[in-house]
Amino acid sequence: MSADSPALGIDLGTTSCCVGYLAPNSHDVDIIENQQGDRTTPSYVAFTEADEVIGKLAKDRVYRNYKNVVYDSKRFIGRKFDDEYLQQNIKKWSFSVVSDKDNTPLIQIFKEDEIVTYKPQEISGKLLSYMKRIAEKRLNRSISDVVITVPAYFNYHQRIATAEAGKLAGLNVLKIINEPTAAALAYIYKNNVTECKNLLVFDLGGGTFDVSIVKVCNRDITVKAISGNTFLGGRDFDNNLANLIIKRIKEKYDRDVREIPSSLRRVNARSEKVKTELSFEIKTHLDLHNILLDGEDINFEITRKEFEAANDRLFSMCIQTVHNCLNDAKLCKNDIEKVLLIGGSTRIPKIRQMLSEYFGGDDKLTQGVNPDEAVAYGAAVQAYMIKKGEDAGGPVHSIMEVTPLSLGTDTIGDRMSVIIARNTPIPVTKTKNYMTISDKQKEMDVNVYEGERSLVKYNTKIGTCAIALPPKPPGYAVEVSFHIDENGILRVGALTDAGVYSNLVMKYEKYTDQQADDALRVALENKERDDKESEVVSLWVKLKEYCIKTKSLCTYKSELLSAEDKTVMANITNIISEWVSNNKVAVGSEDEKNAIIEKKTEIEKICEPILAKYGFPIAEMCISDFYRLITQ
Repeated sequence: MSADSPALGIDLGTTSCCVGYLAPNSHDVDIIENQQGDRTTPSYVAFTEADEVIGKLAKDRVYRNYKNVVYDSKRFIGRKFDDEYLQQNIKKWSFSVVSDKDNTPLIQIFKEDEIVTYKPQEISGKLLSYMKRIAEKRLNRSISDVVITVPAYFNYHQRIATAEAGKLAGLNVLKIINEPTAAALAYIYKNNVTECKNLLVFDLGGGTFDVSIVKVCNRDITVKAISGNTFLGGRDFDNNLANLIIKRIKEKYDRDVREIPSSLRRVNARSEKVKTELSFEIKTHLDLHNILLDGEDINFEITRKEFEAANDRLFSMCIQTVHNCLNDAKLCKNDIEKVLLIGGSTRIPKIRQMLSEYFGGDDKLTQGVNPDEAVAYGAAVQAYMIKKGEDAGGPVHSIMEVTPLSLGTDTIGDRMSVIIARNTPIPVTKTKNYMTISDKQKEMDVNVYEGERSLVKYNTKIGTCAIALPPKPPGYAVEVSFHIDENGILRVGALTDAGVYSNLVMKYEKYTDQQADDALRVALENKERDDKESEVVSLWVKLKEYCIKTKSLCTYKSELLSAEDKTVMANITNIISEWVSNNKVAVGSEDEKNAIIEKKTEIEKICEPILAKYGFPIAEMCISDFYRLITQ
């Protein structure tokens, strides 16, 4: 990385891309125009027999060669094919999406009468490569260094996949920065803001939605909290409006447009334009020539109120996300000084009205930077800061981000043990002590999960680290450490009395199970069910631990027990241990709970009198105290 070579900031958006460059000795970011003279480029890639077309020309081909025009690739990146939200929306795309052998989505196109498939990050790589080329043409220089933006709520796998897209484009990714943080940086840089106690960034784009609360103190930016939804944006408003149009046509003409694929694509395209028109007019006329293939024109009026009613649920979700973010930051709405509006969807009057009502007036709402360009603008400033290092100067000194989701590992009973909580400032290192549960356990797997649910099966598995252990009784202590650097990259380490293990090798899961919806919202919605299931899991865990303790006593305190008592305890322990292994908690039902209590009573009825005779009160003894007992 040469300090003299240009470094770009690229907003890799769901519906459009934008690239910026901050030149040395310049006080403003240059947003670079594409070949058509536009400052933003639609995130569309069209595949022809001869080559590939990117941007507006590709978008225009959707109606002529719809199967070979790919868009919304950002919504696929880092996901599994059977992801619930991907499956709910898969029929809305005009191109084909199929599953790879490892359950990852592949985008399928036809070229020279052959089927060709692409990974989502390969499509994103083509978009990045195009943005790189237009910048090189404008600056007349070769460029490799770049800062790429992602939604704040992108999980670990999605960030890694985005970095991979950058490599595929021949770029050296200096940093992956959160979109709302980039927007805040743009606002602060452009307006020379030195102090702002609480700035709320409301970033509602074409495909994703993020909310961040940042503090500016002496030109240092500290992110206090983030929240968001990676499947909520202008595209979803368009889809709801398209459904409204289809319903109106059905009511008036008794024909279902969804049965005519070419007409459905026209309705979907027209809905985007109608939405834009309704941001400036209270009503608009919809003209669709020969939409039903009968030679007749369809012409009717759509009002802004109808559009707002069709999207009322999504608009309410936006405000709820703001509320969640304030709660995470431990702030009330009166603590917010400014609300920065970012993303083209913030031009929707209803969104502004709801924000104005929520924050008590329009005074707090501001743009400060073009909402379509702010993210790329901020990324360009960040790229300049990284390249120049301490010599960068300017109105921003440092940026401190936070973790978007909690990180932890699984414990006995498949419970989520959080090591780094969501919205923790990074870089950060956190440690937590864990105990072995098996006798002479040779290895401990640290399975790393990301998410907000109390049971790991509902969270996202990132990967696994293995720690070699000396042969010890159950309860042997292992200190696990998680370190997240300023780029959000996780490293795992462990400490035992056998030595220090740092930077453990992690075997990563290929793609995420994380659903696209707001992880916090999903966790809150399922809290009652999760708590009930966790309660039953805790009973199961206590029963399993009791069996481990009785078995270990028979092994390590054998000389203190009579042969008869040892045989009695060993027999019942084997019977109950086998039952425990074959009856893991499935849903946390009353039947499961009662069965566990019954088995616990059964083993305690036999073992407790024997344990009392020898003075071993193990029932309520934690595993670490038990380890000390049997190793004395």
